Amino acid sequence: MTAPLNLVGPQVRRFRIKKHCTQEALAAKLQVEGWDVSRESLAKLESQFRRVPDCELLFLAKVLGVEVMDLFPAKLDLKKLDPALRLKVSTKFPRRKLRHS
Repeated sequence: MTAPLNLVGPQVRRFRIKKHCTQEALAAKLQVEGWDVSRESLAKLESQFRRVPDCELLFLAKVLGVEVMDLFPAKLDLKKLDPALRLKVSTKFPRRKLRHS
């Protein structure tokens, strides 16, 4: 199995099932709210096969009727996170220097 790319997928699936909602129906509800997401993309999110940007967490929480923090595992040990979950800082673009006035 490949390393997970997000932490929220299993909880999204759990909340969706609790609401007796299919992936297709959840995708439609998310689209009504303004997020153009497909059932396939939602399936990848739930299976932890894709990353989840912060703005998508807001849509998911709103449509599922939960708080954003509810989408994360209850007992999360940050020290034991899989390295695949950590984004590497880009060295392609140098940091900007702050201007002092």
